[in-house]
Amino acid sequence: MALKKKTGKTARGIIASPGIAIGKAYVLNTFHLYLVKHSIEREEVSRQIDRFHSAVEVTREKMVKTAKESVKNLAENMSYILHPQIQLLKDPTIIDATVKNIEKNLVDAEWAVKDTYDKLVARFKNIQDPYFKERLRDFGAVIYKVLQTLTGKESDTLESVKDPVIVVAHDLTPFDTAQMSTNKILGFITEVGGKTSHTGIIASSLQIPAVVGVKNITSLVENDDRIIVDGISGRVLINPSDEEFVDFNRKRVNNLYFDRELERDAGLATETKDAVRLSLQANVESSNDISAAVEHGAEGIGLFRTEFLFVNGRSWPGENEQFEEYKKVAQTVAPHPAVIRTLDLGGDKMPWVYKDEPEPNPALGLRAIRYCFENRHLFSAQLRAILRASHYGDIRIMYPMISSVEELRKANSILAKQKRELKREDIPFNEDLKVGIMVEVPSVAIVLEQFAEYVDFFSIGTNDLIQYLLAIDRGHEKVAHLYEPLHPAVLSALNMIIKTANRTNVPVSVCGRMGADPLYAYLLVGMGALAHISMESHSIPKIKRFLRNISVAEAAADVKKMLGMSRVRDIRRYLIKQVSPVLDDGLISEVLSEDYGRGIYR
Repeated sequence: MALKKKTGKTARGIIASPGIAIGKAYVLNTFHLYLVKHSIEREEVSRQIDRFHSAVEVTREKMVKTAKESVKNLAENMSYILHPQIQLLKDPTIIDATVKNIEKNLVDAEWAVKDTYDKLVARFKNIQDPYFKERLRDFGAVIYKVLQTLTGKESDTLESVKDPVIVVAHDLTPFDTAQMSTNKILGFITEVGGKTSHTGIIASSLQIPAVVGVKNITSLVENDDRIIVDGISGRVLINPSDEEFVDFNRKRVNNLYFDRELERDAGLATETKDAVRLSLQANVESSNDISAAVEHGAEGIGLFRTEFLFVNGRSWPGENEQFEEYKKVAQTVAPHPAVIRTLDLGGDKMPWVYKDEPEPNPALGLRAIRYCFENRHLFSAQLRAILRASHYGDIRIMYPMISSVEELRKANSILAKQKRELKREDIPFNEDLKVGIMVEVPSVAIVLEQFAEYVDFFSIGTNDLIQYLLAIDRGHEKVAHLYEPLHPAVLSALNMIIKTANRTNVPVSVCGRMGADPLYAYLLVGMGALAHISMESHSIPKIKRFLRNISVAEAAADVKKMLGMSRVRDIRRYLIKQVSPVLDDGLISEVLSEDYGRGIYR
């Protein structure tokens, strides 16, 4: 007689795709390739190189086939995620390095591939930016597929799934996720991954609930275990009790109704209970994202991340390639505006195509506007492309990581030069194009009024601003818990920035992660007038709904009280008490998470 499985195990992770899924577990068995270095004779070199090229081509063909077959599952704008990974298999940086490795070190193809990738990972071990960490992980998945082809060893696939299940795996690639049938895959859990994973983005587009970064989940779960994936709080319940099962089934049904209401109301204006009109915009990384942003109710693009044009290609994009992309942005988002951030590479946002050695302290090094000044030809070409695109819609320019008025004036001087050149060439552009800066460095926040005469708008980058204010590396697991948006210094700085911008009549917006959390959004709108709040597209309907249920006057009164508090836990308790009555069940806030405030802020 089989023993009854224990109930009540709970694990926690990161919400990759919202929603609740209930079903039986299917543990996807993968294996680690343990490769041994094999030396070869000189006459074997050409054969090993041929094996490598053949494996790359076979892998590429499989990925192309998968991408084509996945089109029917995915929204059209998701294809941009799959194709750059296919292009990696043509990247001469990787291909040539592997071939040279075989030739120089006289090793077999398998070891040369592994060694080349290991060196690449070691070179960028200081990368802290979550997005680029995920892109490096995507690249590792591509390399793994090449090694599988070389060794002839294949892991389990989702093709063998017959009945509806919740997939439990160490990792899933975007290609794995793209093949998921919503009739068979109810949800999934992985041991690795983060908020910016492409796997999560695809899962969201397919409306498959997912929680990632759950440590040791493949060891905790067996096939056919009953599983609840709570993509609202980031919890995973293993063999839940009957009471928990009933409770979460009710939540799942309510969540489905809630999501349908959000979709229905996405086009409504964002107007608070006291008739204050607010504007929500989207943060995007590709022109392909814009249609989804509009569908979610975005009234423009508050942050267009141009660095992904540079990362996804095999070489730096030229002026014309950038122009075509920015032109598409302008035309697609019209009549709404689009704020294009100039190149924010360098430091902890270093793509693998960048040739220089990584920096010991990347967050404070050669990055963003500093990198642009050092690479003037890239900066000038980008400014020309943006200017040319401004002829086709309401395009605006935003400089990242400005730390002094001198830097801002220098950037504007380079922009003015590009304008003069375009005039001489008789190329049309919007001569009144608006220019703004990211407010993310404390030196700017302290003397913000000095910048007012040189800009048309400010945009607060809360992610870096908090990191620099608190001297916290948010990517370092030992100190990440100290990254605290409710720290009195953070609230004081945000309030000062918004009040100064309002006093100097410069429109101010927020484009960092804080705007996508309802409780933080409550704080922000209570600090003063905001031109808009910008966030990832999928968060817009929920924040819209929340803001329609609050009063700005009440938020302002609450902010005034919280600014007088000196302890994070007091601020947190007061904020939750004031806002909880207007929160719907389907709204997610990290302030309400049980894991929030771990460490000194608990």
